[in-house]
Amino acid sequence: MLSFVLLSCDAPRGADTVFADDFESGTLSAWQDGVDASRQQVVTDANGAQSGSHYLEVTYPAGSDGGWLTRFFLPGYDSLYVSYYVRFPTNWQGSTKLIAFYGSRTDNQWSAFGQAGKCPTGTDFFAAMLVTDLVGDPGPTRFYTYYPAMARQPDGVTCYGTFGDATTSYAPAAMSLGGWHHVEFWVKLNTPGQSNASQTFWVDGVRRGSWSGLRFRNSNVLRLNGVQLTFSRGTAGSAAQELSVDHVVVSTTRPSP
Repeated sequence: MLSFVLLSCDAPRGADTVFADDFESGTLSAWQDGVDASRQQVVTDANGAQSGSHYLEVTYPAGSDGGWLTRFFLPGYDSLYVSYYVRFPTNWQGSTKLIAFYGSRTDNQWSAFGQAGKCPTGTDFFAAMLVTDLVGDPGPTRFYTYYPAMARQPDGVTCYGTFGDATTSYAPAAMSLGGWHHVEFWVKLNTPGQSNASQTFWVDGVRRGSWSGLRFRNSNVLRLNGVQLTFSRGTAGSAAQELSVDHVVVSTTRPSP
């Protein structure tokens, strides 16, 4: 089964690129799930864009979220890197999810979706995500991960994404308001049967989080096969606000600095 590469017309075309969208097409046609014109629109503004003349503007209605945008690439990969730019307005408040890699079964691209509160088994799904901390406007960026060995809730059967474990290292710093920030996220899966997976993220070229010794899967049936811009915030009832995104690139390796 072949993996398909989709690039927007003006996106960089590196040999390792899996997917890219700089929104210069003026549409969200590159995204296969989640497009919602009432909450997501491509803005034409050369002065406001990170590069080019277009960028994505996401609206979080009062008391609600900004939805999501997902791109699949099946059957998937064992290592992926994503780079994108995000801008919080000067009046931003609260936390939000940012970007995620999903690990679905190679025979079911949806197996990793709709799994909030469920504990992975190692053969059904995993999720590796970046979020902003619940404390701050926004708070420092954190991992938010679903994996088989994660801690359970007191009932012993419920799981929610975790910020890390004893092997996780952070150099916390919140992103400032009003300007573009470069976020990079790299995930390398484990060899089935071993705990040798890792994930790392950088903000504006500075490594802000690393997590090693992970086990995402027990079988090669799980691979990295979906990237998602995810705009879910944890503060119900918050006022309406907006978030900007530009220049998304997914590749199999991180470019040299």
